[in-house]
Amino acid sequence: KNENETIKRRKLITKNPNVNTSFLPDPERDLEDAKLRATLEQEWYNKQKSIKKERLEITYSYWDGSGHRRSIEITKGISIGEFLELVRKELSPHFSELRGINGDYLMYIKDDLIIPHSYSF
Repeated sequence: KNENETIKRRKLITKNPNVNTSFLPDPERDLEDAKLRATLEQEWYNKQKSIKKERLEITYSYWDGSGHRRSIEITKGISIGEFLELVRKELSPHFSELRGINGDYLMYIKDDLIIPHSYSF
């Protein structure tokens, strides 16, 4: 009789299939979410990596009393300091005053803003 009574109690305590239980913790759903998150994270990382490998053509002007417009092609992700060093190397055969300095002595000015060397394209 005691066993029969416990079976009836178990039958009484069942889940209602019509109730939304998606907010309750579920280890299987958490595992699926973690896998999806990992795949999306890897996809985002690969996309960012490919974006950083793209090439940019930047038109710049070296000012020494008169403007000298040139353009240079660089990869995305390069810092302003590295860009200025590349520009200095490109301009040094034409302008003798750039031969004895490095890119740290140059400034990158966009409109009215001086862009710090630590920023990147």
